[in-house]
Amino acid sequence: MQFHKVWRKQCQAARGVRRRFGLKNALDYLVGEKLLNFAAAAEKHPEFAAELPRFQAAVWGIFHPYELAGYLASLRPATRTKLIRLLHVRGSAH
Repeated sequence: MQFHKVWRKQCQAARGVRRRFGLKNALDYLVGEKLLNFAAAAEKHPEFAAELPRFQAAVWGIFHPYELAGYLASLRPATRTKLIRLLHVRGSAH
């Protein structure tokens, strides 16, 4: 398996999580856990860094901007700041 492409299956799984367990659980899973971990791996591994923009775009394809903004507003400041930068969100509550 190409671990740097695992985000594709994670995005697919997030859709199922959303259907079965709701929006918050899907956001926690994909954005609060998988995207943050993937971004950390991208800092050390170029193959992850190359896939990161695709993963970010996929997140925007799964969640509406207002869903992401609401989720980010609910997070602790340090995590919120990381995700705002990672998702290129402007004007979110700090």
